[in-house]
Amino acid sequence: MQIMKKVNRNNGAIDVTTVGGRIKKLRTDAGYTQEEFAARLQLEGKSGISNYENNSRGVSAEMFTQLSRLFHVSAYYILNGETPDNLDTIVNEAIEILNNLKTDKAKQPALAMLRQIKIIEG
Repeated sequence: MQIMKKVNRNNGAIDVTTVGGRIKKLRTDAGYTQEEFAARLQLEGKSGISNYENNSRGVSAEMFTQLSRLFHVSAYYILNGETPDNLDTIVNEAIEILNNLKTDKAKQPALAMLRQIKIIEG
């Protein structure tokens, strides 16, 4: 019996020009497997996530809302791949840094630091 390996034609790069690609990038950047991500979104199994990421299933308005809350990005970004011009680049960088921290244990001190700065700034 010959075992076939799945060929990755894009050398591991994620195509972020599609809604599904942006969802996959957000998921992998957050460190979720498809199974973990499905559980967070209260979906049954990873096939729903795979369908989103492969653009074979459309994303509902409710799902856009859940995704934007989970990843702290705008639904506009997920849909169009762009952030509105009125968003502060420094705020976006802070959000990206927090999103890239893997555990709540790592995120909590960073968030506490930001809250402390907010208190100082008044």
